[in-house]
Amino acid sequence: MKQSNTTRNRKEHFIGNLEYNYDELNDLLYIYKKNSNVFSNVMIGDFHLEFNKESEIVGIEILNASDILSEYDIPLEILKNINKVDLKVVTSGNSLLIFIIICSKNQTKSAAITMNNLEAPIMAAIEAA
Repeated sequence: MKQSNTTRNRKEHFIGNLEYNYDELNDLLYIYKKNSNVFSNVMIGDFHLEFNKESEIVGIEILNASDILSEYDIPLEILKNINKVDLKVVTSGNSLLIFIIICSKNQTKSAAITMNNLEAPIMAAIEAA
């Protein structure tokens, strides 16, 4: 039996040239592309994806970051001491995968955050990027 190609509708978007800021008081992690302007955003729970006028993803805000990222074994101490962040967004069907790699002084941790069964307007906005 021929296996179907599950990557046919998969779209990957690497976001380079990143800046980051962790606001401990508000527990907000903001990762964004340098020298970019936000035109619109899509809110999915505690995640805010930001887009420029060309519909490219240029940033992500994570509310309640320490709680959310602790589920992926990324402790508060790493958020307080970030040296570098890498980010990749993958869409497939009505699912969204957000890959975050956070480097601090002595550690590198990653999170693969999956959001399934997203509504059509949300996916249309994300896939246009």
